[in-house]
Amino acid sequence: METTHDFIKELESGKYDWMKDKPVISYCTGGIRCEVLSSLMINRGFQEVYQIDGGIVRYGEQFGNSGLWEGSLYVFDDRMHTEFGSPEDPDYVQLGHCVHCGEATNQFYNCANEPECRKQYLSCERCRETTPYCGECATERASA
Repeated sequence: METTHDFIKELESGKYDWMKDKPVISYCTGGIRCEVLSSLMINRGFQEVYQIDGGIVRYGEQFGNSGLWEGSLYVFDDRMHTEFGSPEDPDYVQLGHCVHCGEATNQFYNCANEPECRKQYLSCERCRETTPYCGECATERASA
């Protein structure tokens, strides 16, 4: 689902009614969408609805790399991601990889093929300098 409206349609479809008597937990980046979604679920008959207070951001601040969240977190500002600890930490998990060479990275970029492409993609700095495009646009440019 990409929007709250999508979530409402899913709830109203009835395909999750089997979960109404089971514990459900929601999580989101900062906790605001979960507040809304938890209320919607309760209003639609879900009995036991929980959420992570403050979202994954507050969870990560509290537990760092030793919690249950693995990897970095995509955020909706110029940083594009945030880490909850240091890569030197033994509990750190690297999940992101460059779409061009496969090198480990957590750095998101906007595709340079604007305004046609509005995708964000993971890239290492070296590949970003030589190929500032998402994987699809880079492939299209190479075959043109």
